[in-house]
Amino acid sequence: MTNKTNWEILKPTLEKNGVLPIENVPKNIIDYLNNNKSSIPKNEHLAGQIQNEYDYTDWPNFIDSFLLQQIGHPILTQWSSRMKSLSSDKPFYLSSLWINLQKKYEFNPMHDHSGVFSFIIFLKIPYNLDDEDKVFPKSSIGSSCGRLCFIVNDYMGDIFDIRLDVDKSFENKMLMFPAKMPHLVYPFYTSDEYRITVSGNIALNVD
Repeated sequence: MTNKTNWEILKPTLEKNGVLPIENVPKNIIDYLNNNKSSIPKNEHLAGQIQNEYDYTDWPNFIDSFLLQQIGHPILTQWSSRMKSLSSDKPFYLSSLWINLQKKYEFNPMHDHSGVFSFIIFLKIPYNLDDEDKVFPKSSIGSSCGRLCFIVNDYMGDIFDIRLDVDKSFENKMLMFPAKMPHLVYPFYTSDEYRITVSGNIALNVD
């Protein structure tokens, strides 16, 4: 029997809580994001305690096309169908796209995004979670080192976190979620390389 990867293990939990896991991010998108890193700082518009965060500008149309296609998935339409504030339908568009080059000890505090939907594309995870878990003594909730967490409510209204064991099995994959869903990224400690992710927001064009 083949052991499941962390990505495979976590997919059902994510889907159940309104986060869409997308495994097949096209290679041309991954290549573009890796090879066209910007030098335009994004920090003052972001919550991250991360030194190197940069805007993409003038990205190709195939990125918009792929991302906007995902909005039709039932996991996401259950959220967009709740929008009752507009008198008529408005088109979605990719309003922002940026890259996060996270060094060890840096982190992203709990925050949410603007727009309707947001996403994270994982380009590089440089650490091994087994090594991360040895950094601190065991606690009652387990290790948080290097984890991505979404904050959600259960059916009783209680708040809890979905702590994701993000490792190399997440590379070149993507999560899309409601922009107002709070989330955070804990620091990692055992690698001198960057943890590289690309994030963005999808909004309604009301012009």
